[in-house]
Amino acid sequence: MAPKKDRGSEDDNVIRFDFRDELKKQRGKQRRKEWILGLGAFSIVFAGGMLALNWPTLGSPSLTSWELTPKLSLVAETSSPRFELCGMTRRTCVVDGDTFWLEGEKIRIADIDTPEISEPMCDAEYQLGMNATHRLRDLLNEGAFEVRPIGNRDEDRFGRKLRVVVRGGQSLGDQLVSEGLARTWTGRREPWCRQ
Repeated sequence: MAPKKDRGSEDDNVIRFDFRDELKKQRGKQRRKEWILGLGAFSIVFAGGMLALNWPTLGSPSLTSWELTPKLSLVAETSSPRFELCGMTRRTCVVDGDTFWLEGEKIRIADIDTPEISEPMCDAEYQLGMNATHRLRDLLNEGAFEVRPIGNRDEDRFGRKLRVVVRGGQSLGDQLVSEGLARTWTGRREPWCRQ
């Protein structure tokens, strides 16, 4: 802060400070800090994204959509991939009771609907949704299964492949329905919470 003498004062001993210059300097410093922090955060997120996209993966090459559709793709007859619940990395994992990733391909089980876990309408929906999620993970880990196209729609509006998952001629979706963890898909969502 620069002291300035008040020229209009009769008392020469009175010193006044001009705080406006100091406030401008402080605001400028604050803006520079915020800009640098924002740039740093963006750089970290960008670098992490690039790393994730280019991270080498072990195992078999990913299945492309044209490989899934025409062949009724049988997942590794001798050894099936191991499914976990999805986290930051989404390659072969379970998202919820009716959605999973298989070798980098996001699949929506087309013949069922399960309770939501990302935006549940009540605690009961969340609990049932988590039960369905864990059960789907367990079912997928029980061995080889087929991923079959259904109808004439290949994808839903979110870009997920619409498929029926079958093992031994039985739909895994039907199994979830029989266990009370899912409903047969009727073309629209129904509420899971009792009003």
